[in-house]
Amino acid sequence: MKNNSLIVFCLLIAFQNFTFAQSDINNYKYVSVSDRFDFLKTADQYQLNSLTKFLLNKSGFTVLDRSNSYPKDLSEDRCLLLDVSVEKLKGFLKTKLEVQFRNCRSEIIYKSEIGTSKQKDFQKAYHEALRSAFESVAALEYRYEARQSSVVAKDTSPILSAKAPASVEMSAPNKVPPVPEVPVVSSAVVVTSVPPPAPKAPQTPKDVISQDEKNTIQVKATNYGFKVLDVVSDKVLYTLHATIYDGVFIIDNKSGIAYQRGNRWVREYVSDSKIVIEPLF
Repeated sequence: MKNNSLIVFCLLIAFQNFTFAQSDINNYKYVSVSDRFDFLKTADQYQLNSLTKFLLNKSGFTVLDRSNSYPKDLSEDRCLLLDVSVEKLKGFLKTKLEVQFRNCRSEIIYKSEIGTSKQKDFQKAYHEALRSAFESVAALEYRYEARQSSVVAKDTSPILSAKAPASVEMSAPNKVPPVPEVPVVSSAVVVTSVPPPAPKAPQTPKDVISQDEKNTIQVKATNYGFKVLDVVSDKVLYTLHATIYDGVFIIDNKSGIAYQRGNRWVREYVSDSKIVIEPLF
């Protein structure tokens, strides 16, 4: 009987913590992601920072580029922003990642569930573990809710851990730029829309584009994703590797990710701390 009471008590505490985290995180309007996480050696190594921004946007968050000027409301209230980082945890024969959200006082207000992967390839393992961790972030169903007061009240999150710095100063120009987006420009190359492969059941290699004499590009399905060929020279232009997320591919020997946008394939990557979206072919 005591054991049953203890289980019920733990479930109630867990539910209260989840509800608190959900309502509290909704009070923050913006998030930002650093160019390099602490456990990585270079900026956007394994495209992990780009993938983090992509998954945050997908979960409904407004991701700010640190190289651009901040919105006026954020310049007046720095505590509208959460800094998002990814931490690597120790694990035997497993890659373990955790997504952390910190407020303006460097206090952790939310931690994701720990995402894991048994992949041996670093990039595949990090991507799989990060997507697994973001399942709990998506479950929060984040929606921004403005606070009644413009001054952020002191957080009382049970996950509180770090001490606040003495002061935080951040300059911000008055002009607010739009969210950076590079439009896809049409070109003379005509490409038939290619459906993304299902990662769990790769297609048998075959042509997936009609042999029209006007087409200069041919896309072939492979057991790992797609191969993009120049019809004239029969040269491989790009090799696209399927990820665990439908429609998102890793480009061999190029940074960033590839996916379809309308009838065109585009590449999304980080350049000079800015997100760039450009036609792939």
